[in-house]
Amino acid sequence: MAPVYGRAMPLRPGRLLLGAAILAIVIAAAAFWDAKGMRLLRKLGADAARQETANAALREENARLSRRVKHMSGPGETQALEKAARERLGYVKDDEVLFKFE
Repeated sequence: MAPVYGRAMPLRPGRLLLGAAILAIVIAAAAFWDAKGMRLLRKLGADAARQETANAALREENARLSRRVKHMSGPGETQALEKAARERLGYVKDDEVLFKFE
């Protein structure tokens, strides 16, 4: 049978689906492997690692400050508060004399 020109060939659903899948894979790969996409992915990974390090340091500081608050609000709170005032602020009672040695 001789080919008939001017008539469109019918599209098979399987071929159409395969072509769409290949096109989708190519577009996804191009977006992922694009220099901007990979650069952004690496930058976000580095930012996340830095943030985790900072969060760990802040968690340690929060734990230390929580222990200090518990210590100052416990049964011997006046002694702890007085010690902190003496060390940080140079607090001296009326009948005391402070000697500083350098």
